[in-house]
Amino acid sequence: MPHMRIRGVEREVVQRLSTRLVDQLAALIQSPKAHFTLEWLQTEFIMDGQTQPGYPFVELLWFERPQALQDQVAQLITAELKAELGEAQEVAVVILPLARERYYDNGQHY
Repeated sequence: MPHMRIRGVEREVVQRLSTRLVDQLAALIQSPKAHFTLEWLQTEFIMDGQTQPGYPFVELLWFERPQALQDQVAQLITAELKAELGEAQEVAVVILPLARERYYDNGQHY
């Protein structure tokens, strides 16, 4: 069920990462690949009335997991984006825990 929203990078970058990143994340958190969703968001960063260059910003929504695993996941996502975009690239990863009783699949909560 992990759902990633990625913005601030080109679609082609997300497409290149989609298999490799999900394979690694699935192994790390021991979840089937089929449970993952990856969403590319086309966005513009705006400041003082002007469009500005963006930076990779990843939101990961999932059922809460231990801090050590969360840290590993954030580091993996960051490393994969830096491998695509260059080590100097700043990358933001925000992990948003979801409550099972508030997540519904076909009208039933987990």
